[in-house]
Amino acid sequence: MTPIYFQLKPECADEVRRVMRQRASSVDLIPESHLDDTTLELHCKELILERMAEQNLDIRFNPALKKACTMDIPKFCLAVWQSAPKDRELEGKVVDCLKQNFVSKKPLTQSCADHLTVIMEQQALHYQLDPVLVSVCDKEIEVHCGPEELENNRQGQVEECLKRKFDTLTNVECRRHIALLITAVQIDIQADPLLHRACAIDLVTFCKDVPPGEGRKPHIGHVYTAVLADSSARFHRLIGCSPVVFSTGTDEHGLKIQQASLQANKDPSQFCDQVSVLFKNALDKCEIGYTDYIRTTENRHKENVHSFWNILSDKGYIYKGKYEGWYCTADETFVTEDQTTLVKLPDGREQRVSTESNRPVEWFSEENYLFKLSKLRGELLKWLISGPVVRPVRHYNLVKSWLEQDLVDLSVSRPRARLSWGIPVPEDPSQTIYVWLDALLNYMTVAKHSHSDKNIWPPSVHVIGKDILKFHSIYWPAFLLAAGFDPPKCLLVHGHWLADDQKMSKTTGNVVSPQSCIDIATATGLRYFLLHEGVPASDGNFSMTKLVRIANSNLADGIGNLVNRCCGKNLNPLQIRLAVSPSDFEACGSPGLELLDLLQRTPDIVHEEYLQWNFYKGIDQIMALVRGANGFFQTMEPWKLKKEGKIDKLNATLAVTMETARVVGTLLQPIVPSYSERLLDKLGVPRENRDWNFARLRSNTADTSLGAQGTVLFPKIKSD
Repeated sequence: MTPIYFQLKPECADEVRRVMRQRASSVDLIPESHLDDTTLELHCKELILERMAEQNLDIRFNPALKKACTMDIPKFCLAVWQSAPKDRELEGKVVDCLKQNFVSKKPLTQSCADHLTVIMEQQALHYQLDPVLVSVCDKEIEVHCGPEELENNRQGQVEECLKRKFDTLTNVECRRHIALLITAVQIDIQADPLLHRACAIDLVTFCKDVPPGEGRKPHIGHVYTAVLADSSARFHRLIGCSPVVFSTGTDEHGLKIQQASLQANKDPSQFCDQVSVLFKNALDKCEIGYTDYIRTTENRHKENVHSFWNILSDKGYIYKGKYEGWYCTADETFVTEDQTTLVKLPDGREQRVSTESNRPVEWFSEENYLFKLSKLRGELLKWLISGPVVRPVRHYNLVKSWLEQDLVDLSVSRPRARLSWGIPVPEDPSQTIYVWLDALLNYMTVAKHSHSDKNIWPPSVHVIGKDILKFHSIYWPAFLLAAGFDPPKCLLVHGHWLADDQKMSKTTGNVVSPQSCIDIATATGLRYFLLHEGVPASDGNFSMTKLVRIANSNLADGIGNLVNRCCGKNLNPLQIRLAVSPSDFEACGSPGLELLDLLQRTPDIVHEEYLQWNFYKGIDQIMALVRGANGFFQTMEPWKLKKEGKIDKLNATLAVTMETARVVGTLLQPIVPSYSERLLDKLGVPRENRDWNFARLRSNTADTSLGAQGTVLFPKIKSD
C-alpha cells in the first residue's frame, strides 16, 4: 500500500494498533486489505480514506509515489506539473497523467508502474480516492448509480456502475476517464479487483503459464517462513512474553541482484525498491505482524556492517590474501572442488554445477579479504551440542557432519570491479563486503535499533528455509563468536514447498504466488493451510484444490458451523453467551463429560505443540475439539430440547458449546488472527480476556451479550 505520512487522531491510533497487532501511529502501517476489515471502526476508516484521497489529490502529499515516479513525472507529466497554479493543489492531475501513460504503455519505470497499480486497485474499490472521477463524474454517479452502489459495504460498485453505464454517459470528460479505467485492466488485471477476484480460480487454471513479470516475486515459500515466525511471535505475546521483537525484510546486495537489475535495465537501487515493496505487500496481506521490516540497503544497516567488520579486523580474524575456487553466483558462495560435478546440458555441452543446489559455478581467482573460519570449528561444535540449537534433528545432524570436517577460511569480500552493488570494505573501497556477511548482520541491526529497554541479544530463534542452513549454522555463529557475541539460541529450519508434488520452477510455470491464494481463499485460508499442512521436518505439498477443501471443511463448515449453531436466534433468541461451569457439562450426561475431558486436555497439549513449533499438531488437536463439540451438539439435539420445553438442558447445551467455541477462538489466535478476532467478537468476549490465561474452561457466573452476528466467519469458497 502507498504509505500515508499523516498522524492519526488518538482514537484512530488505537484502532490501528488493534487491527495490526503492532505499534503504529500512522496510517501507512495499515495494509490496503485491512481498510475493508469489518471490525475497523467507521470513523477510523473514514479518516484513512480522507488521508488517502488527499494523497491522490496532490502527489506532493505522497512522498513514496513521488519517489517511485521521480524519473517519470518530468519525462511524461512535466507540463501538467508546471501548469498548476502556484500554491494550489494539483487536483489529481499528476496521478491521472501517470495513469494515462501507464495505459498507453509508455515506458514507465517499474517502481512507478507498481505504485500506480496499487493506487488504481484502491481507487477501484473506493471511488472517493479518485479525485478526477469524483470531479468529472459526480453528476453521472447521481443519475446512474443508486443507493445500493453507494453503500459503504459495496466496495467497487460505483466504478463498476459507471463501466456498465458507459454507453449512456453524457459527460465527455467522465466518458474519457472511465474509458481510461477500462483500458487499464488490459494492462494489469489487478487494476480491477472485482474482475480479478471473480476470475481468481480461472486465472490459476487457465493462465498459470503467463509470465509473472519482471524481477523477483514472493512465492508461498517466503510466506510460509513469515507465517511460522509470526505465529510463534503471536503465541509468545499471548503467554505473556515481553518484549517480542519480530523482524523480517529483504537482503538487497550481491552479484545476483546486480546482474538481475542489469537484465531488467534498471538501477540496482530502483530494482531493490521495486522488489522489496512486493515482498512487504505480500507479508502485509498475510497479516504478518512484524515489529521491524529491515532492508539491507538502509543506512542504519550499512553503519552496523562497517562497525562489525572493524571488530573482526581488530580481533585479527580478517586478513587479505589470494582466493581461488568455484563460485556460484545464484547461491552467492564459493564451493570446494568436491562440492561440484559436471552435468551434460541438452545441447551436449558440459556445465559444472554445485552438488548442493545444482546451480552453475564459475572458476574465480582473485585477491580479497578472508575470514579465519578454520580457527572456530571447536567453538562452533561446542555451540551446536549445547542444546537443541538446530531443529528439527535431521538438520542438526547435517550441521554436525559439516563441523566434523576441517573448515577452510572464508572469502568475505569481492573486488569492487566485479561486484559494485554492495557495502564497500572500510578503508578499502576497491573491495565489496561479502553479501552473506552483510545480509546476516540484519538481525543485529534490528537488535541495535530496537525500542526495547531490555537486552534482546542473542536472538531466541531464526526461522529459515533449509536452502540457507549453512550460512546460518556455520558462517553466522562463527562471525558472532569471533566478534565476541553470543550466537542465536535456536535455528528453526523448514523444508520447501512443492506444487502438486513437483518442484516449483519458473520454467515449468508452477510457482504459486501468495496473491493467487489470497484471491481464492483469503489470507486467513492461506495461513491456515500452510500451518495445517506444513511440517518443518519435511517438504510440503501445495495444491489449490486441497487449500480450498481444507479451508472450507475446517474454517467454514467445522468452526463456522459450531459458532452459528449456538449463536443463532432460533435457539438463542436473547443473543447471550450463557454463564457456564463444569456443572453444565455434567447436566448434559456422558456426552457433556466426554467433551469436558477433551476441553480440559486440549489447551495444555496445544501450548506444548506451539512451543515446539509443531503448529500442525496444535491445529489437529484444536480441530479434534471442534469435531467433539459438533458431535456433542448433534447428540444433544437442542432443537428437540426447545420443542419439549427442557430449557435448563437446552441452556446447558448452549453454554457448553459456546464455551468450547470461545476456547477454540482463543487457541487459534496465533494461527488465524483476524478470523479468531471475528469469532471472539461474535461471542462477545472482551478484548482483555483473550490472552492465554483464558485459553481454557473458565467458570462464568453471569450471562453476557453476544457481539454482532452479521459477519460471516469464513465465507465458503465456491470451486468448480
